Amino acid sequence: MIIDTLNTFHWKRELSGNVSSDVMVTSGDADPNLWLVVRVDKALTGTALINVYTSDTENIANPVLLHGITLPANAPAGYEYKVRLANGVKRYTRANVNNATAGTISVFLTSGITSK
Repeated sequence: MIIDTLNTFHWKRELSGNVSSDVMVTSGDADPNLWLVVRVDKALTGTALINVYTSDTENIANPVLLHGITLPANAPAGYEYKVRLANGVKRYTRANVNNATAGTISVFLTSGITSK
């Protein structure tokens, strides 16, 4: 799996509450769609909710929800959630992580995934 920093929302982000990623500049839908990967790098405390939004404006005004992902409660290190990015990507995207009070997480896009 190739991880490009320009396609990374969160990289080994320490969680202590709700966090938002920087805004990622995209150019719309890819063909085929990229993979959205959520990886727990250090066990989480709480039930993390990851929302991926897209918008035509950089301030993410009038956001459209692409994905709402709920991880298992207290997800262990090494847990991964992988899904094809939904259609409808606009010019800008952002990923918010909510409800986890401790742990470390990575959220990124990639063109290929490693199967287990």
